[in-house]
Amino acid sequence: MRRAALGIIVTVAYLVAAVSGPPVVPGRLLYDGYTPPPPYRWVRPPAGAPSSNQPPEPGAGTVALGPLGSAPATVSTGDEQAVVVFPRSAIAPRRGEASVAIRITPLDAASIGAPPSGLRYDSNAYRIDATYTASRAPAPLLGPVNIVLRYATGAHEIARYDGRSWQPLAPSRLPLTFQIYGPTNDLGTFVAAGQPQQGASLGMWAYRIVTVLLWLVAAAIAAMLVRDYTQRGRRRRKA
Repeated sequence: MRRAALGIIVTVAYLVAAVSGPPVVPGRLLYDGYTPPPPYRWVRPPAGAPSSNQPPEPGAGTVALGPLGSAPATVSTGDEQAVVVFPRSAIAPRRGEASVAIRITPLDAASIGAPPSGLRYDSNAYRIDATYTASRAPAPLLGPVNIVLRYATGAHEIARYDGRSWQPLAPSRLPLTFQIYGPTNDLGTFVAAGQPQQGASLGMWAYRIVTVLLWLVAAAIAAMLVRDYTQRGRRRRKA
């Protein structure tokens, strides 16, 4: 019974970590094991960023087209700091075109404009372009797609640049994986932003707390297994 109870505790702890964000999550998210995300890769590191910064990776992919529009697809950067999720028929069909080329380009957000009022940039800016493969003409959207950005510390806004200012999307956050996403009816340039940083972010604190709890549970299970093994050995020797 004790082993069963500990197993239930571990399962519940895992589920709490896994569903810390909204129940329906688009795209390829970082649930391949409960480890901290790698250091954020900046185009231009902000003050206080690690000196070992690595340049961010771009992304590219192809989305197949049918008579009713595009097939479902996900395109991400090589480091998965930016992901765009296309549901079925998100891109308009076009005669003579069999696919659409998607390109994701990391940019220095400060080179585009000021951050949203009262906020600071917490990610690179990412320009997402869609062009028909044959004609190279821009490919318009028929419906919303989801933009998923990984942020550096504690973003709570995701926004699209409209040529003059950043326009917020309806954000959903995944604090334990340092990701934020939102739907958009237009492609373009996107960024994650948050409050001016003061100490460790909520996501980092959540990661630390859950990590400590999981280690404590693992230690308790190990101690119980060692005790049970020792007791069985004693019983065998007495028999």
